[in-house]
Amino acid sequence: MKERTEEISRAELRTAASAHLRSLPLNHCFGVSLTLKQHSDGITLDDIRASQNLRHFMNSLNCEVFGQRFKRFGIRLNIVPVIEKSSTGRLHYHLILQNPFPDTPTRFEAMIEQLWSKTHFGFQQTHVHYQIDHGWADYITKFKTASDRVDWENYHWS
Repeated sequence: MKERTEEISRAELRTAASAHLRSLPLNHCFGVSLTLKQHSDGITLDDIRASQNLRHFMNSLNCEVFGQRFKRFGIRLNIVPVIEKSSTGRLHYHLILQNPFPDTPTRFEAMIEQLWSKTHFGFQQTHVHYQIDHGWADYITKFKTASDRVDWENYHWS
């Protein structure tokens, strides 16, 4: 009975998250996939460290994009981060990420790749989709495993 309740709750969560993401305007947003090193300097990656790593990345990215406005006024990029565990057990992120440079998307992609690789657990494999629609939101909220979830601590949409 408990498994059935968890199954229903997971389905309800997926439906609610997907509905919320469908309400967001996705113009000038990228779909970003970020891979993570599963071990670094003798430390094993877990959900908490992955979330901290993404927070560090986003702080660096917001600083690069907004400079002092980020630090002084809290201006930052919109982001919907979803953490997933692959069938082989590797943690990775899928993001909806606001592109602050819609006229020069390659500039922002280069920033993402450079700053992600500088994080403690950032792995060199990244993938950026320049134009996304709500199909991307459905894809990132598929929640195949029980550990797949929206990383609400790093979520920001204004």
